[in-house]
Amino acid sequence: MQKNKNSGNNQQHTRQYGIAMRSVIPMRRKPREQSEMVSQLLFGEIYCVEEVRQKWLRITTSFDHYAGWIDRKLFREISRDDYVQQEASRPPALAARIAELELPDSSVFLIMAGSSLPGYDPSGHIMVLVDMKLIIRPFFEDIVPARSKQIIQTALGFLNCPYLWGGRSIFGFDCSGFVQVVYKIHGYSLPRDAHQQAESGIEVRTIHEARTGDLAFFADEQGNINHVGIIVSPEEIIHCSGWVRIDRLDPKGIINLGNGILTHRLKNLRRLT
Repeated sequence: MQKNKNSGNNQQHTRQYGIAMRSVIPMRRKPREQSEMVSQLLFGEIYCVEEVRQKWLRITTSFDHYAGWIDRKLFREISRDDYVQQEASRPPALAARIAELELPDSSVFLIMAGSSLPGYDPSGHIMVLVDMKLIIRPFFEDIVPARSKQIIQTALGFLNCPYLWGGRSIFGFDCSGFVQVVYKIHGYSLPRDAHQQAESGIEVRTIHEARTGDLAFFADEQGNINHVGIIVSPEEIIHCSGWVRIDRLDPKGIINLGNGILTHRLKNLRRLT
């Protein structure tokens, strides 16, 4: 593995693999705490270490192949075999907005919707993770969604969660993070950013052909995609803008229900299959 040519602080290392063992781990654009958060790792997600720089690791996530820097203190190593096995098995994702996880020493902490659950045994609400047996207790909802549960039902469960740039949790989503987590709960692997998600699935030609659960993408004045939401009906959309909310959708774009202003201009529609 190559070192950064410009830094004597980098350390040469063999390829390492890790797993998120905290509720949420910030991923930053640059290796410092003041740097912009570009995404988050959720509990149970795995990653590959690309570069080591003193207190920081540059990683690439397995789920969405997103790159960023995490604090080295939060690194929990797994073997290459465990990494490959989890990557191939695609473990279920937590459907409950929040759940309590009990560790072998009886201490507990909370994990959030979209967290990966490798080694999950539904018969006893148990996970076997990194040679540890963990007990998971959801609050109010199921750990994994029932087969009959629709994507839009999951999305509606996050109404009023706040907006957070780079966020992927109930304590703050950005628009594409919200869509990604909702679909992850139902077994879909979407890319991280809205412009990447816009290449997924198949095109829906008009808003009148749209179905519940389709994705709608919106663009700035230059035509660059900068927002995404999930269609509730041909006249409604759920999206994260300020908070997770429902607004009116028409062929021009999103109309804010509170003030009637067009806030986002419709670019295209996609359906995941």
